[in-house]
Amino acid sequence: MKMTREHFRAQATLCADIISELQIRGILKSDVVKASIIDSFCDMCERANPKFDRGMFNAWVENILHGFKNN
Repeated sequence: MKMTREHFRAQATLCADIISELQIRGILKSDVVKASIIDSFCDMCERANPKFDRGMFNAWVENILHGFKNN
């Protein structure tokens, strides 16, 4: 099954939820670690679809983390 934009959005939402939970628990305190988590998700998504857009994924995650709505 090929991953679609909706799959990638679901992955980005999951990524943001994981980061948020780690921040709330005081486990994740470094932006470097946060970037590493996002990069790991992006690497997985790129393997599924070479046309995957890292910038869009990052924006989706950051919007969620900052309380903005995604469209």
